[in-house]
Amino acid sequence: MHESTTPDNGTGRGRSTGAGSSRPTTERLAAVVVSEENQPDRRTVYPANRSNAVTRTAWLTANASDFVDLEEWR
Repeated sequence: MHESTTPDNGTGRGRSTGAGSSRPTTERLAAVVVSEENQPDRRTVYPANRSNAVTRTAWLTANASDFVDLEEWR
């Protein structure tokens, strides 16, 4: 298994802070890519600089090939 971690370089997307709130927040994200033999690489994105409890519950995982470079799509 191979793992590498990369920050989002400040490109985190704004999101609402709660019901009725109009002020977006920006949160830094981190990512790790896990490579296993005979399996597609998997990337997990999670909040950076958060407690382990938050990191374990706030994440998204998909095949690494499903992610695109934000700057290439702008």
